[in-house]
Amino acid sequence: MIRITRASEYVDSIRKYNVIVDGKNIGKIKDGMTEEFEIPTGEHTIYLKIDWCRSNKIFFDAVDNETLEFNCGNSIDKSKLLKGFLYITFLKNNYLWIKAK
Repeated sequence: MIRITRASEYVDSIRKYNVIVDGKNIGKIKDGMTEEFEIPTGEHTIYLKIDWCRSNKIFFDAVDNETLEFNCGNSIDKSKLLKGFLYITFLKNNYLWIKAK
């Protein structure tokens, strides 16, 4: 099982992020929420996606009876709002972020 906690942020606060595991959309996560998803044992890749932008990819191993925890959010904080254009074009694969707890 994986548990993902999304930071509560101004940017994208009314939008959901798609949770992608092994190239498949397994669900969505809302601003400030924590969601859990069942995944099979083995090696996996996870990232988040919204429109044409996404987060970094993380490779991990899932083990029976173990919950892996991740935090995620948007790379554009209030201090970077003017850089938004860069994040949706040249830095589109870093628009969102995800990391293991």
